[in-house]
Amino acid sequence: MASVNSFTNNLSMEKLYLQTDKPSYSAGDTLWFKAYLFDASYFNASSKSGVLYLEIANDSNRVMKRVMLPVYSGLTFDNITLDGKELPQGGYLLRAYTNWMRNFGEDYVFKKHFYLSNATDNDWLINYNAHLAKDAGRDKIRIGLKFNQFDEAPVGLREMQVRVTEGRKTWFKNNVQTGIDGLLDVNFDFPEKANPKNLSLQIRDMRKGEGNRELLVPVILNRPENIDLQFMPEGGNLVANLPAHIAFKAINEDGLGTNVSGNIYNSKGQEVAAFSSVHKGIGTFNLLPQSGEIYSAKIKLPNGLYKTYPLPQVKATGTALQINNPFQKDSIKINLNATADIVAAGNNYYLIGEARGIVCYGAAFNFNNGAVKISVGKKTFPSGIARFTLIGPDKNALNERIIFIDHNDNLNIQLSSNKKLYRQKDSVVLSIRVSDKDGAPVQGSFSLAVTDDGQVKTDSITGGSIITQMLLAADLKGNIEDPGYYLHTATNIKKWQDTDQLLLAQGWVGYDWNEVFKPTKPFAYAAEPGFIVKGKVTNMFNKPVARSGVNLFSKRPALLLDTITNNEGNFTFKGIFPADTAVFFIQAKNKKGKSFNVGIEMDEFKPPVFTATTGRILPWYVNVDTGRLVIVNKQVRLKKDLERAIGAIVLKEVVIKAKRIIKDSKNLNGPGEADLIVDEQELEKAGRTTLGNLLEKRVKGFGYRTDKSGLRYYSINTMPVHLIIDGMDIEFFHPEGISLFEYFKQYLDYYDAEEIKGIEVMYSGRYQMRYGSKYLLNPMDNPFEHAFIEVTTRGGKGPFVKKSVGTYVFRPMPFSLPKKFYSPKYNSNSTANLTDIRSTIYWGPDIITDKEGKAIVKFYTTDNPGSYSLIIEGSDMQGNLGVKRAQIIVKK
Repeated sequence: MASVNSFTNNLSMEKLYLQTDKPSYSAGDTLWFKAYLFDASYFNASSKSGVLYLEIANDSNRVMKRVMLPVYSGLTFDNITLDGKELPQGGYLLRAYTNWMRNFGEDYVFKKHFYLSNATDNDWLINYNAHLAKDAGRDKIRIGLKFNQFDEAPVGLREMQVRVTEGRKTWFKNNVQTGIDGLLDVNFDFPEKANPKNLSLQIRDMRKGEGNRELLVPVILNRPENIDLQFMPEGGNLVANLPAHIAFKAINEDGLGTNVSGNIYNSKGQEVAAFSSVHKGIGTFNLLPQSGEIYSAKIKLPNGLYKTYPLPQVKATGTALQINNPFQKDSIKINLNATADIVAAGNNYYLIGEARGIVCYGAAFNFNNGAVKISVGKKTFPSGIARFTLIGPDKNALNERIIFIDHNDNLNIQLSSNKKLYRQKDSVVLSIRVSDKDGAPVQGSFSLAVTDDGQVKTDSITGGSIITQMLLAADLKGNIEDPGYYLHTATNIKKWQDTDQLLLAQGWVGYDWNEVFKPTKPFAYAAEPGFIVKGKVTNMFNKPVARSGVNLFSKRPALLLDTITNNEGNFTFKGIFPADTAVFFIQAKNKKGKSFNVGIEMDEFKPPVFTATTGRILPWYVNVDTGRLVIVNKQVRLKKDLERAIGAIVLKEVVIKAKRIIKDSKNLNGPGEADLIVDEQELEKAGRTTLGNLLEKRVKGFGYRTDKSGLRYYSINTMPVHLIIDGMDIEFFHPEGISLFEYFKQYLDYYDAEEIKGIEVMYSGRYQMRYGSKYLLNPMDNPFEHAFIEVTTRGGKGPFVKKSVGTYVFRPMPFSLPKKFYSPKYNSNSTANLTDIRSTIYWGPDIITDKEGKAIVKFYTTDNPGSYSLIIEGSDMQGNLGVKRAQIIVKK
């Protein structure tokens, strides 16, 4: 037990939760959030990390935004503007992590999906279904579509261009026409080499004057024959002649659970058990496995055929661990069984029960008398997941089982409003009182979101919370559908049973038990108690230079610091707060005080590349339900009401293009003459974004392709790209021994937005000719088949990336600082005039309760009548968590 607790203390794992102001957003909204960072053992404020990273990735797993935040006493809060120009309509994933959390795998990273919409009354609604069918022995995808205008009138007799794509690859393209009722059928052969999880349907309206309307719909097939069905025996193994309790989970191609039922057969084709899922494709059944038998499961498909899945192999010898965790009982019952050879051996075994990485229970025993039955009181463990592990005489883990303990001891949060009903633009005073399970007042930190139900759909059943994240989701493998469903398990027997089956199906090992008894190994990623500038000074032979003087200069913030390197040549600067666009000039000197024959290697943060999550979010306009359509209708109507209220005259859009001029540009066509221009103002907002990422975001069709010989090259659509930096073609300096693709990539990764004044892209005939005549090496090349990118750098010295000896310009990611949520104040004579239609009425991330557990929050209602949802979450940062949902009513 001491070894386990010592191992846990060395790990010092962290758990993270983010509360956001709402679950989905509209273009131009601000995403408000508060982060709670705990140590994983006691749920105290983590003392390990003082820096948090947060990023937003699109449904292609491309990071669109990344920020760095300072963390104080386990808390931080901030906001991100969701600019529609930077973040197009679609599904996104919010990820948050510390550098230390990266040591324990992606399952510890906080993740939250959200959808960003940009709805207007000019949008179309699409009813959609797709399925795979057999036709003359070939697989065909059949997609049924029905198009309606926003007012639900059919889009009839309209010519469309339909393309089926997978990334940059187009598998199918055709021009078709909808019926008078807006119906359209799309049928095509399923491409054998395509990945069905990445297929999309791109629809373009071909009618002139419609603004080149394009719609994107993920092709989600969910073919029954491709259901992933997995079986997980309780404790880990099937052992001959030992009773087994087996969990299973069925997952569709969209990554979500699907209900299944079927039968279990032995090798002789005899039915030995039946199974049927009970919640989100998860269920359990019992089986007594026999020695030498091979078991399989069969489910019946809609076409009348059957599909067979293997069960895990039966082991001839071993142990079994089964736990009965009864609803609303004080203790759990543990059954341990072993095969005859283990019973005869008479060795000692150990049962360890731990929660949050701390051992709460331990027992030693042998199987001399056969089966072992143990009763353990639930009070031995805190609320949350408890893990039981059977360890053999060789100190290897043999069986594991996790269960959920719910003492119903979370913080009790009470919200009291000063009125039963409110008027529009009325003053709201909320009294908050927080107490523990015994009724004693609690001091803590809380965050409160108030949203308009008419514009925001908050679902208390499916939405997760600080409780479900910290006590449940953070210790489970894979996606948990509707995590909020598993709240209140202590008072609902169905949820209690479903939670137990979820743990059987998705329980996982937090760390390798075999590592417990080994010496501690260094971790790959160091904890960051604060922002640190660190690096290493080396000589011309790449050997460390000890006792070297290192200076750091900075204008924002104004700094002049110095230090010396240690025996390994390492240096560190602490106590720095990197402001917006912070730039640090670092200079190292040799023993003679000269910056000669020394170089600097900076230890810079390298963002992790996370695995893409399974499942894609359907756009809001696809298969929209009545409730969602009501919300979108209100959002669109309120926008129009606001325009009228402020006297805006809504005219048909007139686009006036003003030339963007890049100062000091070497553009051969003249100032502002390019197909696409990214100017200095836009680049300043991009921060440390690399040139490659900038081009991917801003230049449609930019990426790389593979030619017939297998060589990769950068292109815009099908046109090879030529990169010109400060008027110099980088291909002129292309060295031997490196592919042109890798050579280009060095520059795309090296330059970032802070080093660039402007980017000009030429891919149409009027701009290609001059560049082609100057830079194309082969006079037979057609200039209209090539694209040219002119980059103007701040240094203006061309494509030379070698750094100066003994100096380093360090541009770290700056700390993002929160803005205060704007909550207007109205007097008693204020009347509704539709000038305040905010969907987030109030966001308070820094609510602190006093010694009596009390706090007061004040805000005003908006012009929108109806119900408002209130969600408050938080912690005393000493192990106790709380969440409360409530509503207030606003009348006209």
